[in-house]
This record gives sequence, structure tokens and C-alpha cells, in this order.
Amino acid sequence: MSFAAIVMRRVVHRLLIIQLMLTFLVALAYLILHNAEAFTAAFYGGAITLCGTLLMAWRINRAGEVAARQKQQGYIEIYIGAIQKFILTLVLMAFGMGYLKLDPLALLVCFAITQMSFVANKVDTSHHS
Repeated sequence: MSFAAIVMRRVVHRLLIIQLMLTFLVALAYLILHNAEAFTAAFYGGAITLCGTLLMAWRINRAGEVAARQKQQGYIEIYIGAIQKFILTLVLMAFGMGYLKLDPLALLVCFAITQMSFVANKVDTSHHS
């Protein structure tokens, strides 16, 4: 396994843990301060971020495999992943607020807080031999 792949796994693993923790904390706060419906909405908002992170991790991993054969195609894979993540986020939000009738504020607050985990995710990327 390449060093880049190892670092990518570290980054995604830590990011998913941070996002899960934030999702549970925000959802728990909504449960304590509001009700079970707000808890569900907040949890759903955090789950949207988790789904997007998993999709992008898969696309970046795929881009690395493809780029080994054809560099330009690797870049295209990343752009396709970004577009898919954007569409997935919109669809899941519309489904949650529209069809499931979840509390929009709780959903969006947890989604926004878990999105901030991208800034807080610091992983050691130094090469240890």
C-alpha cells in the first residue's frame, strides 16, 4: 500500500470518528433541550455529512488507482466525486425536510457543525520509515 493511501485512511478514519462524535453530541443536546423529534433531525443532519465523507473517500481512493494508469482520469474522478457529494447532500436534505418532515433547524445545525470537522481534522502526515 502506498504512503498516500495510508495517510488517506488515517485522515478519513479520524474524520469519521470526529463527525460521529459531533453528531452524537449535537443530537444529544437537541434531545435534552428539545425532544426526540429534534434528536432525530439532528442525527440525520450529521449522517448526511458522514455519507458525503464516505463518498469522497471512496472517490479519492478510486482516483488514486485510476491516476496510476492515467493521470488526467484521476483528476476527473475527484471532480465527479465533488459533484456527487453536492447532489447527494441536496437530495438527502430535501428528503429529510420534505418527505420525512424533520426539523430543518436541527438538521442544518448538526450538518453545519459536523462540516466544521474538516477544519479540525489534523492528522500526522509525516513519513515514518
